[in-house]
Amino acid sequence: MSVGIMRAAFEAALAYAKTETRGGSVPILERQSVADLLIDVKMRCEASRYLTWKALHGLENGPGGFTARLEMALEAKVFASDNAVKCVVDAMKVVGVSAYAKDQPFPRLLNDAACLPLFDGGDVGIRRRQIERIFLAEEYEPWAASYGV
Repeated sequence: MSVGIMRAAFEAALAYAKTETRGGSVPILERQSVADLLIDVKMRCEASRYLTWKALHGLENGPGGFTARLEMALEAKVFASDNAVKCVVDAMKVVGVSAYAKDQPFPRLLNDAACLPLFDGGDVGIRRRQIERIFLAEEYEPWAASYGV
């Protein structure tokens, strides 16, 4: 869900930035501050997508035991859901106050993104505490989910 929301926000903001000039002679995408916001959104989206793929691959194939595989899945959930909120807000910054218009997708995307860190146990209350318990284990191997033991 997180990656889909980030992609939708990026695509809508990119389309807007390619056509809107805000009274200038060139599209706002040619402004460094706008381009930088979109670059950050795209990178967070891709990083979340790759981490999610890695977590799924790890759950199915390893390396590492169940705890290492669980750690990667928890980290993917927290990372992607936290970044979804940041990405939608940054995409809205590109568009400005008109991002709240009824014909824009951003209000719905922001509403959807805001629930991601909260549902399924919540990132702070449950998921980060699960990762914390994994870190505290005497036999914890920090890179087992990436390289095996």
